[in-house]
Amino acid sequence: MTGTATATAAATAGTAGTAVPVTGTCDVWLVPVRRRAAWADLLDAGERRRWQSLGAGTAADTLLTSRAAQRLIVGRYLGVPAADVTVERGCALCGAPRHGRPRVPGAAFDFSVSHTGDWLLLAVVGAGLVGADLDHLDPARDADGLAALTLTPAERDAYARLPGDARPAAFLDAWVRKEAAMKLTGHGLSAPPASIDVSTGLATAPTVAGWPRAPLHLTPLPAPPAHRAALATTIPVTRVHPRALPA
Repeated sequence: MTGTATATAAATAGTAGTAVPVTGTCDVWLVPVRRRAAWADLLDAGERRRWQSLGAGTAADTLLTSRAAQRLIVGRYLGVPAADVTVERGCALCGAPRHGRPRVPGAAFDFSVSHTGDWLLLAVVGAGLVGADLDHLDPARDADGLAALTLTPAERDAYARLPGDARPAAFLDAWVRKEAAMKLTGHGLSAPPASIDVSTGLATAPTVAGWPRAPLHLTPLPAPPAHRAALATTIPVTRVHPRALPA
């Protein structure tokens, strides 16, 4: 394709039609992070300025992949061109317009996004709410120090009983569950991670203001090598359906 044809294809993509997941099922899309200049046509003016300001590198590639892939994937569920998709990010807790959980008003599904420098993960459910988190297993990360700051007392006790070589992965498994739950509720890091218990199949936080009274269900996800991923949902997920964008 020529550059013009590629840009046009990107702008009009999204209409192929993907069925909204049935209750209890979650579609999980994995998209490699890399530079795709044609996808810049899917960014709004503010996103494009920010992308251009980042220059060449991982941060720019991640921003472009995340914002464009969200429109491409959401457009498939809506049956509209990706260029016509508007994602809102207003915060339901404080009213700020840009740091809330992403959503499409009136859509018959909910979705959540997470990324590392290598991968974007987007999870979609057709019933209830979803939060998703993906993180990279970094051998240089101070797992013991982070565990001391972010795990509940009971979680820390269980963590301390693990052999040293098992602790980095165990910490990251707990962390992605906490992050997924915080994304679902919209709290983000305004909820102290050490107040959120994820040691069972549920995420509970009785001392966090505004935390849902109904249980949040946790589901581990298959992840790329050296990554960990998890879902938090308001309705139990019994089936995960892996999906990928066409090349």
